[in-house]
Amino acid sequence: MGATILITGANRGIGKSILKHYVAIPSINVVAAVRDPNHESVNELRNLPLASGSRLVVVKIDSGSPTSAEEAVKELRDQHDVTQLDTVIANAGIGKNWELIAQTPIREVEDHFKINSVGPFALYLAVRDLLLKSPKPKFVVLSTELGSIGLLSDRPIKDVAYGMSKAAINFFVAKLHQEEPKLVAFPIHPGWVKTPLGNSIALTLGMQEAPTTEGQSAAGIFEQIEKATREGTSGRFITYEGVDIPW
Repeated sequence: MGATILITGANRGIGKSILKHYVAIPSINVVAAVRDPNHESVNELRNLPLASGSRLVVVKIDSGSPTSAEEAVKELRDQHDVTQLDTVIANAGIGKNWELIAQTPIREVEDHFKINSVGPFALYLAVRDLLLKSPKPKFVVLSTELGSIGLLSDRPIKDVAYGMSKAAINFFVAKLHQEEPKLVAFPIHPGWVKTPLGNSIALTLGMQEAPTTEGQSAAGIFEQIEKATREGTSGRFITYEGVDIPW
């Protein structure tokens, strides 16, 4: 069996589209981490066609729980004989408040940080031992250019809770690159994608929908992850097309 890939938020949106690229590779283990394994969308995952020799495993990871990722890793070890992880893609996230600072409730800020910042942090701590057993471990976070402080003056979007939480996780991934010399770690901007989140941002700007399709985004993300190296990619903040974004 080849590489083992774990993707959070794998049952919908960009996560599901990325997963489809991986299950098309022969002799690969793909772990679909989802908040609710009994949701009907997860049944669709289980029915996806797999390449020869490949395997799809579904586990529960709730990014709002500090222990959920640890429990999933234990299940992978004990029930599915997973002895290492080669690539972990932290895709799960939320974006649900689009107000000016003065109108943003603190609970919204807390919600965004819990899922978008603390969630991937807890995920990394849980998967670290298995990940570092890989000869070429990769930890990738689906971020956004809305978390770029360098681009702040270019954006008229009311995104303080969402943007702050993504800036925080970007910092975390940059620190991972510094502290883990074996690891390929980077955040990636998926583009402005036609997902419920992307379209909700478009509506705040008077647009009907975002400009980039899920298929375009997922194909680009898959390409960037697969060709990523410690020397050329790790520690950068890039788009799904491989273009650098200021931190």
